[in-house]
Amino acid sequence: MSTPRAAYSYDYSRIETVISGFVPAWRLMDFDAVVAIARGALTPGAMAATNLGIPLHALSYSRPERQVSWYTVDQPRPNSRILLVEDVAGRGTTLLDSVDYLRSQGHDVTVFALAYDSESRVKPDYGLEIPPGFRAWFPWERESITPTFDATMNCPDRPDYEYASWAIDLDGVLLMDLPEDQYAQALHETLARRDVLPPSTSLPQLDLSNITIITGRPEQDRKRTQRWLDQHGFHGPLIMRDETRHSAEQSAAHKAEAILARCHTHFIESDPRQALDIASRAQVARVVWWNGCKALMVYANAVEQLDMV
Repeated sequence: MSTPRAAYSYDYSRIETVISGFVPAWRLMDFDAVVAIARGALTPGAMAATNLGIPLHALSYSRPERQVSWYTVDQPRPNSRILLVEDVAGRGTTLLDSVDYLRSQGHDVTVFALAYDSESRVKPDYGLEIPPGFRAWFPWERESITPTFDATMNCPDRPDYEYASWAIDLDGVLLMDLPEDQYAQALHETLARRDVLPPSTSLPQLDLSNITIITGRPEQDRKRTQRWLDQHGFHGPLIMRDETRHSAEQSAAHKAEAILARCHTHFIESDPRQALDIASRAQVARVVWWNGCKALMVYANAVEQLDMV
């Protein structure tokens, strides 16, 4: 399996901003209809059609057969000027077949993709090119970013949510988080006490044996941290903070970057302030605040309790 590319994330606000930037040009093109490729393009397609005040239709695409058909009962009138909307143009096969299908029916087609890469067979007339080494990540296809989903070649045999990729914080989740002032007053003694702490008595109900751990502990603590994890049966990847890039006060930025770089869809954080900061930086990922006995999903303006005990 190839190394997964880092996530280039689009939340709903960013999607709306991208579309709004193209609307003035589109209004001058006198489109008759917007056609979205279901399911991924339905949301941006609806945004585009609403902004332009024109009908929205949709196509269905079967990847194994490369077969295009109408997803909606209503279809554009003959010889329409169509704005064809796709969420991402990767290899471009879906777009290529969809454009050919619409043109075979006499339609004049202009292509918009929220994101595309340089290797796409079809370069959209409108859209944003993804930086090299990245792949687009949308809120309606959150799990498609994970390596296990990627291995299906976009033909999953299970529901998408089963391809989720979890990572967790260390202190405050796997073991008790000692007060910060104790580190400031007696660093070595506090570290020694931390090294002999047992795992927390209440843990999230996930398979923690091989889960990725993303911690704010500095890289210089790797040896003693790994020793504790091995001793208590936690054998997943350990991602630590590089002090040359992030200070202790920038732990949330470090964790958010690691979540996006490793394509994790969910992250459990023990500090509520950091949870909010991480959620604002890794906006498509689901960030969960764990307070030691219950889990709360963190949103911009609300929280939702999860059953993870």
